[in-house]
Amino acid sequence: MVRDVERIPVHRFTDGTFQLDSESVASECLVHVHINDEHLTSLLASPQHLDDLVAGHLQTEYDVPNPHDGHNVAVSSEGDDIHLHLDIVHGAGLTSRNTVVTTSCGGCEQDMLSDLVSRTPVVSQTDSPVSIERLIDALERMRSDQPGFGRTGGMHAAGLLYPTTETLVVREDIGRHNAVDKVIGAHCRSGTTTRPQALLLSGRCGWDILSKAATMDIPIVASIGAASSLAAKSARSSNMTLVSFAKGGKAVVIGPVEGRIQRNH
Repeated sequence: MVRDVERIPVHRFTDGTFQLDSESVASECLVHVHINDEHLTSLLASPQHLDDLVAGHLQTEYDVPNPHDGHNVAVSSEGDDIHLHLDIVHGAGLTSRNTVVTTSCGGCEQDMLSDLVSRTPVVSQTDSPVSIERLIDALERMRSDQPGFGRTGGMHAAGLLYPTTETLVVREDIGRHNAVDKVIGAHCRSGTTTRPQALLLSGRCGWDILSKAATMDIPIVASIGAASSLAAKSARSSNMTLVSFAKGGKAVVIGPVEGRIQRNH
């Protein structure tokens, strides 16, 4: 099996001089997903939590609920290529992709920006508002659950915050949308019926991430980094609350505030 982190030789430049050294880098693998013995898609992703990746990707991109149906993912590898095989009841009729979904791919197959906004599902209202302070605290705590980033500085993280517990579910990947698929997959596979209060992001938020959260009816997306213009437009049209630059006691809120964000003052 491919390692999550690789150690490679490098020339390190310090104070005007080069020195031979080694560096830890995040592994990036080609993951081929096969459903009912048919190739469905290929993803560039990190090789950990692959069961969660498949479950989340099928849920957010193909609208396949609970794709595992009690079955485990069969994993095999050939060099840096990983093959995932899963038999599911709802696998018939899924559209195969012949291109690789890269770690930076969002709406790669869409021709018009308006289509991206219009296809984002409308999110229902929630009876569990959350304070900005709790969102910032959750994002700070998520940082301590990112071993891959700590070793390489090259992995994104996504987390889920629930209204009934302070425990976070966190997953990492070299691709932002893969990290989101993984944490959503972990939620689906857990069997919980508790609706996530917020999706947490270690970086920025684009339309692709917001769309995945909307698919799962998650009312809030909170990110340490910026929000894109398309994410902002989609948040407003889909009744989502987008909280960006959430750090240091500050945040920028886009979309509904009433009923979503708890005011402490």
